Amino acid sequence: MSDPHLEVENLSMRFKVKTKILHGSADQGKFKTVLNSVSFAIKEGETFGIVGETGSGKTTLAKTLVGIYKPKNCTIKLQGKEINFKKREDVLSLRRSIGIVFQDPVGSLNPRLRVFDIIAEGLPDLQKMKKGEKETKIREAAKLVELPESKLESYPPEISGGEKQRVSLARTLAGGKKILVLDEPTSSLDVSIQAQILNLLIKLKRELSISYIFITHDLNVIKFMCDRVAVLYYGQLLEEGSTIELFERPRHPYTYDLIHANVTLSSTNLYTTDHESGEPSTEGCVYKNSCPKRFEPCERNPPVIVRNGVRVKCWLYETQENLNGVISEIKKELGDGS
Repeated sequence: MSDPHLEVENLSMRFKVKTKILHGSADQGKFKTVLNSVSFAIKEGETFGIVGETGSGKTTLAKTLVGIYKPKNCTIKLQGKEINFKKREDVLSLRRSIGIVFQDPVGSLNPRLRVFDIIAEGLPDLQKMKKGEKETKIREAAKLVELPESKLESYPPEISGGEKQRVSLARTLAGGKKILVLDEPTSSLDVSIQAQILNLLIKLKRELSISYIFITHDLNVIKFMCDRVAVLYYGQLLEEGSTIELFERPRHPYTYDLIHANVTLSSTNLYTTDHESGEPSTEGCVYKNSCPKRFEPCERNPPVIVRNGVRVKCWLYETQENLNGVISEIKKELGDGS
């Protein structure tokens, strides 16, 4: 097995939020944890999906992986080399290797620049390039994403939504990046255009041997695009495995609910709780306030269990492991006594 192209270990991100102190005008600082000990790895040429509801931390993860946010006390390795976010050269190395394509191509493109100049923004050492070399690379990037050369002189308001997303892709690919973080790249497009962009992404991966981190809430896109997938819930990865395995045999109750469209923010009478159903728990299992399989161990932070290539953070499987061990011991004793 080849070494991971990108490794992320114990990635946590929290942000300071301001609240007004009662009877005063000063702001009191509090912190909100958006990502909590997230770990995963991807191989060269792989599409790794991250799925989760709105507010699960997907976009924060995307921005961290390209150095927009700078995490502390975690390990991120790119082709085996650990990234030190305190060193400018390490962050620049990360940004040269990993690009990002956002959900809204309109907001990410400067409407006052020609498409030609927008794609040029993705070129490394642009100022040192000769004019002919720069033009060649820009036209090559446009050809890769199947953007007609006639569009290079246009401005963003003059082109369609699908063409805008092709421009975003071309800008990212122009610098030779080998990993693309795709943050809901088709959710703002019409269904027919979505299919064109997804098929283009598959073609680019095959031709360029690039890796994708595909972040979305759309399960159909995940099934179509991804080799492996991780399930993110309020900053925690609850399950990870091959796409086929996860969709056919979901282990975590949240994964099951997500796939079977049972996730809801309405209340439930399955158990008594001081919290509303759907609100993440700050103690023990983060999903326990909505989980129909909740039981006593869920009051404690669950372990990560690895079984048959699937990683799942759930007490159900720790209990099953213990039960299997007890049964095995009983069988041994019976065998010895016969």
